Amino acid sequence: MSAEEVNVVAIMYPKPGKHDELSSHLSELTRQVQAHEPDTLIYYAFSIKDGNEIMVVERYRNQEALQIHLLNPYFQDFGKKAKELMERPYDVKVGSGFLSGSASVTRA
Repeated sequence: MSAEEVNVVAIMYPKPGKHDELSSHLSELTRQVQAHEPDTLIYYAFSIKDGNEIMVVERYRNQEALQIHLLNPYFQDFGKKAKELMERPYDVKVGSGFLSGSASVTRA
């Protein structure tokens, strides 16, 4: 089992007029992740100011946790719905750990 945490950023490109519908499906996906994926450490989304992009920020305990996320039926269902609502396929960037000296800042 891989021990290194995995970071993911997904950039989604909603079709004109489909931002809210895509956001609604993403909110449901986030609820499912919260309820069923204890090894998903961070999972949230936000819109870029002009509304043409949605960014999803994810952090997994390890590679296996990411694979579990990708194979879950609710993620597969989201992918099918999202495909119809996007202008083009989303971009995904995957990395691990932190850059030297740049550990995260977290405040309550």
